[in-house]
Amino acid sequence: MQRFPAHMLSADISFSYPDGTEVFSHFRFTVPDGGCIKIIAPPGSGKTTLAKILTGSVPVYSGGKLSGTFKLGNSDIFQKSIPDRLENVGRVSQNTDEMMLFSSIEEEVAFPLANAGFSDDEIERRTGNVLSLFDLERFRGVPASELSGGEKRRLMLAVLFAVDPEVYILDESFDELSPEWRRKLVRLVNESSRIFIILGSHELHDYTMIEGETISIENGGAAVYQRERIPSFSYVPKFSFDTLEVSSLSIRRKHRSIADSDSFNLLVPSFSIRGGECVVLTGENGTGKSSFARVLSGLVEEEHGSVLFNGREIAFRERKRRVAYLMQNPYEELFLPTVNDEVRSTGAGDEDTEKVLSLFHLKAEWYSAEISYGKAKLLQAAVFFLLKRPFAVFDEFDSALSYEESLGAVKAYLENGAGVIVITHDTVFASLLPGRHLHIEDGVLHEC
Repeated sequence: MQRFPAHMLSADISFSYPDGTEVFSHFRFTVPDGGCIKIIAPPGSGKTTLAKILTGSVPVYSGGKLSGTFKLGNSDIFQKSIPDRLENVGRVSQNTDEMMLFSSIEEEVAFPLANAGFSDDEIERRTGNVLSLFDLERFRGVPASELSGGEKRRLMLAVLFAVDPEVYILDESFDELSPEWRRKLVRLVNESSRIFIILGSHELHDYTMIEGETISIENGGAAVYQRERIPSFSYVPKFSFDTLEVSSLSIRRKHRSIADSDSFNLLVPSFSIRGGECVVLTGENGTGKSSFARVLSGLVEEEHGSVLFNGREIAFRERKRRVAYLMQNPYEELFLPTVNDEVRSTGAGDEDTEKVLSLFHLKAEWYSAEISYGKAKLLQAAVFFLLKRPFAVFDEFDSALSYEESLGAVKAYLENGAGVIVITHDTVFASLLPGRHLHIEDGVLHEC
């Protein structure tokens, strides 16, 4: 693989979408060799577009007008083809599912290495090293689809670290990682000799432990970061008569691809939540948080135990009408062409549509497949808000959103009478929410 000598990275970028909408006008930044820059900006401001511009897929596959430079020393990466460029710059997408192609995680890591021309021995060495580094060795033969959200994030980081380009772009890559893995990623960044560009929708506490400049995205060439104000959460509970309860629930997740391989066993001795109540659920990656949510919402069946709504045990298929599940990947629940189509599919009239679009900061004419990851989460929340399920699970909803947007969505549901379970790895976000805190440890869900 071709390597540049140690040089500073510099960028001066202007870009407009095919419809003429300007995203960047002489957006400039520099990073010293072995250094890091953190770019913090709201959802929809162009962070992922920037990552795709630097790696080459924009404007090649999307269209639009790009001008400017992206240099390592005196070499302009914009003059390189996409395959050649990826030898020097790589990224981890905020939507991990869009980057997974193969039938096992071993193949996910090995393919880009083979494509780059490494020998079989070097591919095996690098694959083993990164799978061990990110604690994925036991999953070698497992498809990425069978991993948890945090495990998928670690897999995509493993792929990038295996290729080891001059420039690493981490697009919301700390999100969905547990606090322990966030600290490990901070250490890996600080110990690396490579250049890092870290993109985020809000300044995680972990970012303060990474050396380097913090900037924002503003058109006109300004890139001054102003620290996000941490909003307060003011809410007077208005509890409804609805209750959701769990008794002696046992959940097992098995890897279908590997015989006698349990990913985890989760026991929930008891759990209850009232309409209008907020409950925060935390735990390490892969411990069963999302599986618990899927059982409550009728997407996965428990091994044994019972789920009760208002004191009556409810059948598996009935749970979908009682519990909304806002998945980690919002695109899994969006199917129609535009935001307006998605909202109207709930049966909402003009007044309710206008209200919910304003409440969740959306525009009717936006195309669902083209909105940012964070905006897709808000659209997902808007749809379920209109469906008025008595309970809702927000699974890593704060990923790719500002604190203000995340808290605003949770508050809207609570004020509408829904009981809300919030799954998160962000300790700051968790501390801002009202109500009880639950944690999964050693295979058991218990109250903190």
